[in-house]
Amino acid sequence: MSVWDKIKDALTTDDAEAAAEAQKEAEEAQAEADKAKVEAQARADEARRKADEAANKAGLPTATDEEKAQADQARQDAEAEAQKAQEEAAAADRKADERAQRALEKANARKEKRQEARQEAREERQEERQEARQEARQDAREAAREEVYTVKSGDTLSEIGARHGVDYHVLARVNNIDNPDLIFPGQKIRIPK
Repeated sequence: MSVWDKIKDALTTDDAEAAAEAQKEAEEAQAEADKAKVEAQARADEARRKADEAANKAGLPTATDEEKAQADQARQDAEAEAQKAQEEAAAADRKADERAQRALEKANARKEKRQEARQEAREERQEERQEARQEARQDAREAAREEVYTVKSGDTLSEIGARHGVDYHVLARVNNIDNPDLIFPGQKIRIPK
C-alpha cells in the first residue's frame, strides 16, 4: 500500500463515523433488551392475572379444596413466571451491555488502526523527505565537484574533453547529449572531476 493510499484510508473513515456505528449497535442491543423485558413482563402479568382469578374463585365460600389447590398452584406458577421474567430481563440487559461494549471496542480498534496508519504515513513521508534531502545534498556535492564550461564557436566535445582530461563519451552522458557531434555556442557543459 502506498503512502497516499494509507493517508486516504486513514482520512476516509473518521472517528465520528466509528462512534456513530458503535452508537447504532448499542441502540439496537438496547431495543432488543427492552423488547425482551416487555415480553417477559407480559407473561408475568398474565400468570398473575390467572393466579388472581384462581384465588378469587378459591375465596368463594363454595370453593372446593381442589379449586383452592389450583389457586395456590396458580400463585406459585405466577411467582415462578415473574421470577423467570426478571431473570430474562436481566439477561437481556447483560446481552445489550455486552453488545454495546463489543461495538465500543470495535470502534476503538478502528480508531487505533487509523491512528497507526496515520503515524506510518507520517513516518514514510518523513523518510521520503530525508531521502530526497540526501539525494539533493549528493547532487550538490557532485555539482560542486564539477566544472561548468561554456561552449564557444568552433568547440567540439572531444576537444573540450581533451582539455579537461575527460573522455567525450562521459561528457555526452553526463550532459544528456544524444549526438556528441552537435553542440552549440553558449551551451553549458558540466565537466566531472
